[in-house]
Amino acid sequence: MNDTKSSRRHITVVSAGVGEPSTTTKLAEGIAEKTAQQLQHDGHAAQVNVIELKNLAKDIAIASVSWRISPELQAALDIVVNSDALVAASPVFKATYSGLFKSFWDIAAQDALLGMPVAVVATAGSERHALVPDTSMRSLFAFMRAIVVPTGVMAATVDWGSDGLLSRQTRVAAELASMVTAEVRKSMLAAVGDRYTRSAVDLNVELERDDSDTASADSGVPNAPSLDFDSELMKLAAGGR
Repeated sequence: MNDTKSSRRHITVVSAGVGEPSTTTKLAEGIAEKTAQQLQHDGHAAQVNVIELKNLAKDIAIASVSWRISPELQAALDIVVNSDALVAASPVFKATYSGLFKSFWDIAAQDALLGMPVAVVATAGSERHALVPDTSMRSLFAFMRAIVVPTGVMAATVDWGSDGLLSRQTRVAAELASMVTAEVRKSMLAAVGDRYTRSAVDLNVELERDDSDTASADSGVPNAPSLDFDSELMKLAAGGR
């Protein structure tokens, strides 16, 4: 990568908001814009990209059952993978993120968010859902091995226009910008990327491995043992036959 302050940083919003206009998207865009402003203040060029999943709903549904990914959906996935940070946002339906939101991440490659700084954002009609960003959303991105910023943002109807919501937006943007500035993702992959049990091909990170035995030795992850299907244990598992 070129000098830190000469390369453009890409902040991507992935929103499952369904309204027109969408309050979920509006909230996420506000955080992304504040993140870009903080990066620019620190001397970095920054660009905000917005992916509205409602425009890809049909493509996502088809890919979910057939694994046929349309060019438009692939373009969105590529934008995500090549981002420096994400603002992931969803409305809350029945105490968790929406099915559209989850289906998009189900389609994404296993390593698509490896080491990616992510801010989690939710909107709901009631404060009862205040923990959604820090429970279901945070655990989803932890599974994908992203790095979720400490502050989650949830906006209920009564929160719009409040000083508290503005304060949380500003705080999460500062957290996200600091991770981007520190190049957390790049540094982490450079330090331990070749120790992951899965390759990071979707990140365009080339992990040098001469062969599978060398990779296992370097990573400390042993090769999977071969199975003896004629062993007594396997015969027992098969019903004694």
